[in-house]
Amino acid sequence: MEEIYRPHLHRPPHLFRPDAIYIVAAAVQDHQQLLNTDEKKALLCRALFERAEHYRWQLEAWAVLSNHYHIVARSPGEAINLQKLIRSLHAKTAAILNRMDGTPGRRVWDNYWDTCITHERSYWARLHYVHTNPVRHGLVKDAEDYPFCSYRWFVEQAEEEFRRQVFRQPCDRVHIRDSFGGRSFASAPRRRSDE
Repeated sequence: MEEIYRPHLHRPPHLFRPDAIYIVAAAVQDHQQLLNTDEKKALLCRALFERAEHYRWQLEAWAVLSNHYHIVARSPGEAINLQKLIRSLHAKTAAILNRMDGTPGRRVWDNYWDTCITHERSYWARLHYVHTNPVRHGLVKDAEDYPFCSYRWFVEQAEEEFRRQVFRQPCDRVHIRDSFGGRSFASAPRRRSDE
C-alpha cells in the first residue's frame, strides 16, 4: 500500500502510511466526563483491545481518562483502516454508554486526532507521555496505580533497556492535543525510582 494523505475541511488531515506507528487522541463530546466510573473506563479498554485486534493494529501504549483517551499503535499493512478502527470503537462504546446512562441518541465522541510518528526519539517521548498520562492529569502519583493505562503492562513486558530508553526520553515538550481538562501539561510526571 502506498502512503495516502487526506486533508479534510473542518477536520484534521490524516496521513496513512503502512507499517508505521501512530499516536491517537480522542475526546468525549464537549469534554464531558462521560467515562466517569471504573466500569466505563474498563468498557472502553476492552473495546479498544478488541477493535485493535480485529483491525490488526498492535497497541503499544494507551491511557483512558474520564473525558479522553490516547493510544500509540503500530499499523498493519493497510494503515488507512485506522479510521475504521476508531469509528467502530466509537460507535460500539457510544451505544453501550448511552444504554448505561439512559441517554439514547446522545453524541458521545468528538473528533479524533492522529499523527504518524516518523522519528525514534519522538516515538519514545510519545510512549512515555501516554504511559504516564494519568499522572500528568493528577489522577495518581504513580502511573502504576492507574488500571486504565498501559504503564504497568509496559513495565512488566518491555525489555529493560527499551523501558529505560522510553522513560529517559523527556516528554514535557511533546505537543499532543491534551487540553481536555483545561490545564496545560508542561512538567514531567514523577517516575519510579528504578527507571
